[in-house]
Amino acid sequence: MTVRPLPFRPPPARDELLSSWIGRLAKANHCSVEELCGYLGLGQGRVPECANDLRAVNWARLCGAVQRSPDEIAAMCLPDATHHSLRIVSQHDFQHCPGCAEHTPGLTLRHWRFAWSMICETCGESLATKYPAKDVSGRLRARALGGAKALKTAVAMNNLARLRRVDLTLHLMAVMEIGHLWAPTSGSERERLMALAGIGISVTRPILGAAIILRGNERMVLELRRAFPQHRRVIERARGLSRDLGQRLPGRWESEHPTGQKTHGTSRPSASESALQAARQAISELGADANRQALLTRADAIWKGSVGVKS
Repeated sequence: MTVRPLPFRPPPARDELLSSWIGRLAKANHCSVEELCGYLGLGQGRVPECANDLRAVNWARLCGAVQRSPDEIAAMCLPDATHHSLRIVSQHDFQHCPGCAEHTPGLTLRHWRFAWSMICETCGESLATKYPAKDVSGRLRARALGGAKALKTAVAMNNLARLRRVDLTLHLMAVMEIGHLWAPTSGSERERLMALAGIGISVTRPILGAAIILRGNERMVLELRRAFPQHRRVIERARGLSRDLGQRLPGRWESEHPTGQKTHGTSRPSASESALQAARQAISELGADANRQALLTRADAIWKGSVGVKS
């Protein structure tokens, strides 16, 4: 059966998603997406987006109608990520480029669906999420950018060990109720930035990052032991380092809560915020790969300066 080419065939944009282009083809030819998919032999279901969706395609029919080669069409699909437990490729539009979308209505580019994409590769502008965050610090954005870069590199190199570490980090954040497994592709900007920042720490100094979170929170240690029994050694290392941080950066916790006094709740007391800030600043100044002792020494000096403690 010979299929006649579509009368109107606007060319796909660079890195355009196949479903986006089919939608624009349908609009240009004054028909519905469902009707066009039927004509192209794609069925009446979901518009193909992933490479797996094209396994049963009649390539002769499809290529003849759109006047594109199989390689050109396959290159417009999202990569198969079924071998990763991480949700690194979104099946939904969780972010977009306002400028590009305004210039070409209905446009969706492939890299907009990637968890690590934060900048539009076409125009260089920041991608916008569905639910923008207010008053987000520059430090959080910088750490999120670092985490996005690390994630992109791990995926490109298919570094399974690093990807497992990222997966464990997201599970850790979920157990602590400070994030979700799907947060890297969340439409909530704040939730996504937190997840990417956590990923950044996980691939450089995972134990130190966990220790900062666990400091002064023994109940959470118990929760982690129950949730990750196969990682008890790692949890104990993080717990030991958190105690070390507590000795070097005591804050006002000991003075306000003497030994033996019980506390309730999962959140850290506001009185220890100065110590936590000092630890974070030390990591920011020396880098996540710095020597542990150097980090502790620098954080101790920062904390003493912030609260006026004399050596």
